[in-house]
Amino acid sequence: MRTRRFWSPVICSLVVTPIALLLGLASGGAGHGDYFAAMLLFLYTMLSAAAFDNLYLPFVLLAVIQFPGYGTVLGYMNEKRRVGRAAATLLVAHAVAVVTVLLFASENFS
Repeated sequence: MRTRRFWSPVICSLVVTPIALLLGLASGGAGHGDYFAAMLLFLYTMLSAAAFDNLYLPFVLLAVIQFPGYGTVLGYMNEKRRVGRAAATLLVAHAVAVVTVLLFASENFS
């Protein structure tokens, strides 16, 4: 069984995920929004939308597991007492992907 150090970031990510999903959906505005929040939060899914000009189910599922994945990585690294380095790495990777998605966003998702 994992320790409390592992589960704290995982549980936080599970709490954040539905909130982020609602914000991402709301930013779409039933097709009349700008998807800006979705591009900032679910950048890997939105990169796929830019690449394929459509949102496909596997990439939508990626949006659902993105934050729990971050939480799992942070939980594992928290057990190893390297959570700061892991958080900084995730932040930089996320920021680079945000810039990429903003540069390559298709006109359907901007």
